[in-house]
Amino acid sequence: MKKIILTVSVLSVLVGAAAAQGAKPAPKATPCPVCKMPLATKMSKENPTAVRLKKGGPVLYCCAHCKMPASVLVKPKK
Repeated sequence: MKKIILTVSVLSVLVGAAAAQGAKPAPKATPCPVCKMPLATKMSKENPTAVRLKKGGPVLYCCAHCKMPASVLVKPKK
């Protein structure tokens, strides 16, 4: 009986530890340095302006009303 209780308790600890490792917090949205709105990772009607804040960084999308400098705008592909 003691072996069964010990086995069940060890398994529950291992399952709990595995579940805790799999749970990751949601990533924070990067705010626009100009208008302070959160930048999106996908283009939408609300976020049509493609920008790249760092050289080689990911393309993010900001609102159409933002006055981003031309140096961070991503040129559309032809």
